[in-house]
Amino acid sequence: MKYKFISILIILIALFQGPFFSASADEGLAGMPGVFLHMGVGARAYAMGQAYTALANDPTAIYWNPAALANQNPFQVYFMHSVLFFDTNFDYLAGTVPTRELGSFGAGLLFLNSGEFDQRNELNQELGSFSITDLAFFLSWSKEIFRGLSGGINYKLVNQRMLNYSGIGHGFDVGFKTRLFNRLDTGLMFLNLLSPKVKLAYDSQSYPMQVKFGVAMKFLEDKLVLSSDIAKIMGWESTYLNIGAEYTFMEKLALRAGFYNGRLTLGAGFSLSKGGIDYSHKSVSDFGSNHSFAVKYEFGGFGVSAKAIPDIFSPLGEQNISRIQLFAKARSDISEWRFEIYNQKGALIRDFFEKGRIPEQIVWDGRDNSGALVEDGKYKYRFEIWTATGENLKGDGTLVSIDTKGPTGTLGLGLESEE
Repeated sequence: MKYKFISILIILIALFQGPFFSASADEGLAGMPGVFLHMGVGARAYAMGQAYTALANDPTAIYWNPAALANQNPFQVYFMHSVLFFDTNFDYLAGTVPTRELGSFGAGLLFLNSGEFDQRNELNQELGSFSITDLAFFLSWSKEIFRGLSGGINYKLVNQRMLNYSGIGHGFDVGFKTRLFNRLDTGLMFLNLLSPKVKLAYDSQSYPMQVKFGVAMKFLEDKLVLSSDIAKIMGWESTYLNIGAEYTFMEKLALRAGFYNGRLTLGAGFSLSKGGIDYSHKSVSDFGSNHSFAVKYEFGGFGVSAKAIPDIFSPLGEQNISRIQLFAKARSDISEWRFEIYNQKGALIRDFFEKGRIPEQIVWDGRDNSGALVEDGKYKYRFEIWTATGENLKGDGTLVSIDTKGPTGTLGLGLESEE
């Protein structure tokens, strides 16, 4: 316990020392081959200072750390659009597919379009205009290696175009992710471990490798998230230490902030039942600010949920029970489950738990664990399962409303006088 506390303390110190180290990092990456692959992706990641190696939990994990795909449960589709400077746009489109035995798969497309530039000859005569485009296509695979440790790999094809020149290269990334303690995740990523080599005109250029290590911790029932990344680009003097923070309000709205290379980043996100919307704002040197927008959609895959029939009932009425249907799909056999019912104040009212298989439904009679009738109002659920391989899936949502008063209103008797 003592060593665990010391480890957490050291990590927290690193998290909050981030701005001081980041502020001294050199931004001199101009002229570096494949610099667009070091720009990051994702509005949430941007808002949290790009401290995302240990935190990625959506299709941006294809870029940040493919090992994180092993812990993602639903099918996901993701799109990001970033408005940069000088009419430059940066887009990212990706999707992920988890499977029961073969691991998780992903595919992503990254596209940077640098707009129109004037083309002139040695006499400064106009020859028209041209654009510069950079593209990378990713194919990812990830699987749990040992309990709590996952690994992932990317194959990527890159293409660069400028004037009448075009070049193609191939490369690989490798990542690892593990959970050390209950709420502490760590990630290690080797970007361009096998470096792409691209030839535009006469000479081939190799993209430099980048090594990233990240930690992420959750507090206050996962409402507060703190993360930190340290990154080193081999062959370049720059070393980056970035930090990020996120706090979720009312289960739907998340506010985010961070420091990327000593510059403040801000953003927000709104969760939907099947996805979410994210926004980020980042200052970029003397060129102004970047604005990024992203949407995510989730469906199918692995997870848990519940549905009550009926969703409004009265323990004192003719319909005095609600049958709660339980839905669960995991990568391995379920060894234990727990279903909890909470009131509007967040207090636990009733819980059901067993070892072994999940029943198709449970019956709730509107009473708490002591057998007393609960008050009228809306009730939420929290559903959690554990599998034989250590997998833990959680789900929550609105369950039922209890109404013992029945319909309310006024009954009017109209009397008309006869003249």
